[in-house]
Amino acid sequence: MLRTGPFHSALRWAITARGLSLDRLCDRLAALGLRVSVSTLSNWQRGTSRPQRPESLRAVAELELLLGLDGGSLSRLLAEPAHRGSRRPALVPGTPLLPATRLRATLADPADPDLDILAVQDDVTVTDRGWASTVRSVVRARRSGAGRHVVLYHVGAEALPEIRAGRDCALGRVHTDPDARLIAAELLFGPLSKGETFALEHTVTSTEADLHHGRWFRTAGQHFELTVRFEPSANARRAYRIWRLDSRSPHKDVSQLRLIDGRLAHLVDYDLSPGFHGIRWTG
Repeated sequence: MLRTGPFHSALRWAITARGLSLDRLCDRLAALGLRVSVSTLSNWQRGTSRPQRPESLRAVAELELLLGLDGGSLSRLLAEPAHRGSRRPALVPGTPLLPATRLRATLADPADPDLDILAVQDDVTVTDRGWASTVRSVVRARRSGAGRHVVLYHVGAEALPEIRAGRDCALGRVHTDPDARLIAAELLFGPLSKGETFALEHTVTSTEADLHHGRWFRTAGQHFELTVRFEPSANARRAYRIWRLDSRSPHKDVSQLRLIDGRLAHLVDYDLSPGFHGIRWTG
């Protein structure tokens, strides 16, 4: 992560690996004459702000020493452009960016969406013949008149999944790119006023078996709950929480999850870091 960045992910990883609290780090910086608040340090490691002022850059250099890193290992990442993810379409891991962008364009999905995604609840049932998911998304309108949400899925299987609208919304246009294994669909609902929140549901069904499920989050601080239920035919024996920074990175096992009653894996996070979060399983 120190090689590839981005800065906030590398900083968060280094702090976690060192086992130091943000309060302790701020105290050590203060002893060196550098005043950095806990909230500022938290924003740096979440990607909501970046150190730019000379004093902040000096603090980063001292953090490298405090965290046992090579000199310049964090500072050089600040020379790379920040990933302003809040204005980019959300993509699942491995999604080919150019085909996905083109497919979204056919649905006139803007780069600056009308909605903020506040929370996602994903309930998945897995068999040996495929999987089915019910997704509940809580959204907030950035501007008055917002009345649709575009969802996009990229799968490794040959057969594309089927998307259906759930309660309180309707299915609009559905466009696919079979070669890139992409499907995008409009979910339509009554127009919202600016700042108004709304919960909409959709279901996704696949006839191809899979060994992991999750979602991509480009911004920090969102709420995600994932439940994966295994039918006996799925033959799941172990489950792991996984995370990956981007489509170029492999999945990392964050922790092993207990199979509750031998058939259910669950995770919940109220303050997500950017990246792909999900669950994988083995037989």
